[in-house]
Amino acid sequence: MKRAWILASAFLVAACSTGQPEKLQPATQPVTLEFFTVKEETRPIFNHLIEEFEAEHPHIHIEQVIVPNGMSVLKTRIARGDVPDLFITYPLEQDYIIRAQKGYMLNLTNEMFLDRIQPTIQERYSVNGQMYGAAFTQNAVGVLYNKKVFEELNLSVPTTWSEWIAVMEKLKQAGKQPLVMANKEANQTSILTLNFVANAFPPSYWKNPDQLETDAAWKNLTQKLKTILSYTDQKTFNMGYAEANEAFAFEEGTMYVMGTWALPKIEKLNPALDYGIFPVPVSNNPEENRVLGGVDIGIGISSETNYPEAAKMFLAFLTEEPNAQGLSLYEGSVSTVMGVQKTKEQLAPLEEKVQSGETVNWPNHYWAGGTAAESEYRQYTLQFFYDQDEQVYLRNLERMFNKYRDISRSKQVNE
Repeated sequence: MKRAWILASAFLVAACSTGQPEKLQPATQPVTLEFFTVKEETRPIFNHLIEEFEAEHPHIHIEQVIVPNGMSVLKTRIARGDVPDLFITYPLEQDYIIRAQKGYMLNLTNEMFLDRIQPTIQERYSVNGQMYGAAFTQNAVGVLYNKKVFEELNLSVPTTWSEWIAVMEKLKQAGKQPLVMANKEANQTSILTLNFVANAFPPSYWKNPDQLETDAAWKNLTQKLKTILSYTDQKTFNMGYAEANEAFAFEEGTMYVMGTWALPKIEKLNPALDYGIFPVPVSNNPEENRVLGGVDIGIGISSETNYPEAAKMFLAFLTEEPNAQGLSLYEGSVSTVMGVQKTKEQLAPLEEKVQSGETVNWPNHYWAGGTAAESEYRQYTLQFFYDQDEQVYLRNLERMFNKYRDISRSKQVNE
C-alpha cells in the first residue's frame, strides 16, 4: 500500500507540474485564503494541489477547511457574514441561486479560465446570464458490483429493474449478501433514493410538488425501495459511510449503490478488488435508466474577499489540464475540463450515458428550502427505511415541500 501511494503521489506531482497556460498577474503582498470544502475524501489531493499552487505563488497561502455537515455550517457562516474566501458551491440549487442574486458571490462571467470547462456543464452556474461558480468535476451514481462473484454465479449485468431484482434473488439464494447500504447515516439515504426520484419527476415538477400520498409515481417509487431493502441485512443499519465502503471493499456484500466520489477510498482499502459499475436500473425500460449526477466539485468566491485576484488565480490553476487530470484521477469522477483524458475503466458505462445525454441532475438542487429541505428529506427517508410506513413517509415529504414552497413564496412577496 505504501509503495502504491508513493507511486500515485509521484504521478500526481508529475501530472500537476506540467503545462503553462496563461497566468493572471499575482499581487505582491502576502495573502492567506480560506478554502472551505465539505469533501473529506478529497483532502489529500487538494492538499497536494495547494502545495503545487503555493510553490508557483509563494506569496499566497491557502488553508483548506473541512468540517462535518459542511453545507449547513457554510449556510450559517454566510448568514452571519463570516464568508470563506473560496467555498464549495453547487449550481441550480436554491442556496447557490439566492447567494448569487443577493451579491454574496463574486461574478466570474468574464474570466478566461471558464472557457476551458465544458459549456454544457458550466452553463448550470448561470444565474440571469451570469456565472458565480466554476465546475471542476462531475459525479455520477451507479451500482458497484463484485465481478468475481458475478462470474462465479454466472450472473449478467442487469439493465432493467426486473433483471436487477432477479440478480439480487440469485445472490440471496446462493448465500451471498446482495446489497451493502450505509443505513446508519441519514445523509447516505439520498444516494439510492434520488436515483428513483430524479428519473420519475422532471425539474418543472418541483415548482409545486403536491398530493404525494395519492401520487402513483411516488407510491411506485416507495414500493421499489421496500423491495431493495428486503435484500439488505439488518446490520446495514449499523453501517455508516465508512463501514459500508469497507464492507464492499472486503467483499462482505456483492453490490453497493454509491457515487464515484467513494471509489478512491474503496480502492485504497482493497487495491486488488475486481469491481465494475453499472447504471442504477430504476425502470424496466433501459432508456429510462438515466444516470444521476451533477457537479461534484464546484467552487465559488466570496464577493467580500480581500483577495479576489489571488482567489481567481487558484481557480485558473485548477482548470489547467494536468491539474484537472490529477484531480479527476484521484477522485474517480469525470473531469469537466476539456482535453482531460478518461482515467478509470470502471466508469465507462456511466460516462457513455452522461456523454449521450442520458443523465439527470440531483433533484434536490431544484427544491425550495435548499440544504434545509435536503436535510429533512434524508431524515424522513431514514425513518422510512426503519418503519417502511409509506403513508407517513409521503405525508411528511408533502408537508416538507409545502412548507419550504410557502416560505419561498413569502420571501418573494416581501422582496
